[in-house]
Amino acid sequence: MWLNPITKANFFALLILSLITSQFASAQVWIPESEFAGYFDYNGIYTVVGAVKNSEEYAVVPTVEIKIQDGDRIVSESYTLPTANPSKDIPFKIKFAQVSSENPLLEKPSVTFVTTTKDRGGIEVVYDKTLVKHSDGHTSGFIINNGVLPAYGVKVYALIHGEGSKLIDVGKSVEIIEKLEPGEKKEFSIYPDPSLASQVSYYSCFAIGDDMVIPMFVMREGEKFEFRYESSAYFDNLKFDDEKNTLVLFARNPWPTAVYANFEFPIEREAQKFSVHMDGKQVNALQSRDDYNNWHVAFNLEPQTSSQILISGFENNGETNLQTGFESYYLLGIIPAAAIIVGIFIQKKKKRHNVN
Repeated sequence: MWLNPITKANFFALLILSLITSQFASAQVWIPESEFAGYFDYNGIYTVVGAVKNSEEYAVVPTVEIKIQDGDRIVSESYTLPTANPSKDIPFKIKFAQVSSENPLLEKPSVTFVTTTKDRGGIEVVYDKTLVKHSDGHTSGFIINNGVLPAYGVKVYALIHGEGSKLIDVGKSVEIIEKLEPGEKKEFSIYPDPSLASQVSYYSCFAIGDDMVIPMFVMREGEKFEFRYESSAYFDNLKFDDEKNTLVLFARNPWPTAVYANFEFPIEREAQKFSVHMDGKQVNALQSRDDYNNWHVAFNLEPQTSSQILISGFENNGETNLQTGFESYYLLGIIPAAAIIVGIFIQKKKKRHNVN
């Protein structure tokens, strides 16, 4: 196809501009090398921590791809993080229970993102004498809503540094902040992994976000069964009992306060009813339904406990297709409403500590 000189010049100019813009955009949402690390937690589970920096002038929903050289194999997983506000970081902490070698090697991560209108910019950490690091390594402080609208399901994230300013961990507030009215203040507290508590020097890069939703899968009747959860606790050792139609997993809550767990499963039947057993005893659970054809099953985990969890109520021939609904969450940065209402289970209120 023949192009006249002006058209040809415009074509190449646009091509060069698009390449520059693409490189510039990708360079503005990234993970600095100094803010990316891995370690084995107090339960011996390989844990990857870091922070995505957003230097754009708009909020984004980042997805990180993490690759780990685990002996003679590569473990590769992608996770969509909470919203990163303009010119802010969003720290993350991800468990890799499948890593089995003694000296895994973290490869350079990659980050992609989509823009979003969801912005927590009106909520800020109060930087005054109430923001303190305690003798046991945890920190506490207050956040305030300086916006004009209520905020729901708020979490506070932070980088945790050790000697020489080295990144050693990432923390997330353990409290359920269900609703924060304009002008209202509420307390938060963040704990490091128990194995690192004595090494904590200071906290930095406090960020406001939602709870991170973790995708998981288990083999069920020979096929991959996908679901998700959000919680400050950790879950591993998953299996599905095909005879009893029960999901079995191990829960760990290392924190000195009760936390909730909210599981999302695809709807297999309108009258489906789930029940949750913890160490053989049935516990209270809240079941709700969202607009994306997912059930939400939420329950409490007591402070500093490890428990075997059994979730029953699945159908014999249930079929699952989570991709459409979950992709909608990722692209829109939406956290389901059930994540907000599960906070009614948490009755324990933390007392404020003053450390000189």
